[in-house]
Amino acid sequence: MIQRTTLMSLLLAVAACGGSDRSKSASTAVAASSVTPRGPDQLVLRIARTGGVARVFSYPKVDSAIWSTAGVPAPARVLAFDEEAGAIAYIDAKGAPARIDFRQGVASTVTKAKVASLASWDGSNIYGVMPDGYIERFGPSGTWRWKPRLPARALFPQRDGTLLVLAQHGDSSIVWRLRPPLMRIADSVKVSRVSRALRTQVGDRLYLGSGRELTGVRTRTMQRTSSIRFDADIEQLEATPSGDRLFVVTKGATSVAIVDRYREAVSGHVDLGRPAADLRVDPLGRYLLARPEGTDSTQVIALGTNRVIGTVASAWREDLPFVGPDGSIALAQGADVILVDGETLRPRSRLKDGTADVWYPFRWTGFRKRDVRLDTPAAFTDARTDSMRRADSTAADTVGALPMPGAVPVPPRDTARRGAGFTVSFAALLAADKARDLAAQIHVGNESARVVTSSRDGSVIYRVVMGPYPTRDEADRVGRESRLSYWVYEGGP
Repeated sequence: MIQRTTLMSLLLAVAACGGSDRSKSASTAVAASSVTPRGPDQLVLRIARTGGVARVFSYPKVDSAIWSTAGVPAPARVLAFDEEAGAIAYIDAKGAPARIDFRQGVASTVTKAKVASLASWDGSNIYGVMPDGYIERFGPSGTWRWKPRLPARALFPQRDGTLLVLAQHGDSSIVWRLRPPLMRIADSVKVSRVSRALRTQVGDRLYLGSGRELTGVRTRTMQRTSSIRFDADIEQLEATPSGDRLFVVTKGATSVAIVDRYREAVSGHVDLGRPAADLRVDPLGRYLLARPEGTDSTQVIALGTNRVIGTVASAWREDLPFVGPDGSIALAQGADVILVDGETLRPRSRLKDGTADVWYPFRWTGFRKRDVRLDTPAAFTDARTDSMRRADSTAADTVGALPMPGAVPVPPRDTARRGAGFTVSFAALLAADKARDLAAQIHVGNESARVVTSSRDGSVIYRVVMGPYPTRDEADRVGRESRLSYWVYEGGP
């Protein structure tokens, strides 16, 4: 298998979250509590494996739907979530790209053609290799087509809008870098014949397994990192969300090798007792899940200590098992889905007939009820208020221009956000020393990056950031000048 895709979109810019009361809806978003929670809501999408119905639940209350729609093509695997458009991109059971639009309550297949190597970074633009060999992008602005001079084996869309294409040429492989809709190859790198490939969640590295050799490619500069050689062929690759550690399983090995990205060397091993047929990482970097070869079970490894917590029974599918935002692990046992505690592996709840659905956890604020105050015009009880008075004339005028008692002002929609500015984030790591080392290497002009901490479900995350800046354009400029992978989010660090 060339490419692995995680179950969740990027969860590294973390905010504290709260719940909200929900009520059932047939095909549109439902009303939530009038008290707005902090941060995005934790949600899980469940699509009937045979197609027909898709439902969204407020995690971990996954037995009462807050949104649903019918007429959904049968799913095979979710690609990505588009937070701005409120849409999920996925591969249907026939191998074609499809979307579910939460705002409009509709689902549709993008094209009926069976497309190979489907991939998406943002859930909005879907890339795939068509039967005629063309690479096609399906997006809101239409389609884009490009014919590579060599057959494409895998596609890796990047956060900055570029596209990496892996192709094979004889006994070697080549990675091209393009910026659609331009059709000119901007850069390329040649490596030994690739059998495994993995893109990190932050998108700044592409790791390529060529037989016994592991090579990294810096996606913005297309420079190769130092290669690491193993004693046997590489069979499985997985990485932490920040990309600071890479997990490698070689043929016949009964342990997982841990590669330190910054040292570019193997830093340790986790003994599993038998070969692992597949790996899956927690989107928040707390656990690594491994499927022992020839079994219907899952081994749970705590990444903080590299300790095997234990083994639990579970079928291994594209969607299950997965680690939820609260640290629970969703397992497929017979017809039911079981949620167990990640540390003790003790059952928390059982969802009867849950395996009849394809599961996808994600975060979004789009199902909340709109604050009624935003749609209520200001009403003044005192007709003597002079709306033409200059607010900046004198201190007395400023006080006099305020709404009188009884007025219901409309909160300025962007005032708070404009005041907070825009922050440039380069990475979110679990190790403080590695975050400090990375921050010390990032300089733009006279400014250096710094490390800020946040907490998520009891785990401390160290974010490497710069800013905030007054405008998004200024933040983007700083990110570009750093010549590193970055993303911009609204608000302070």
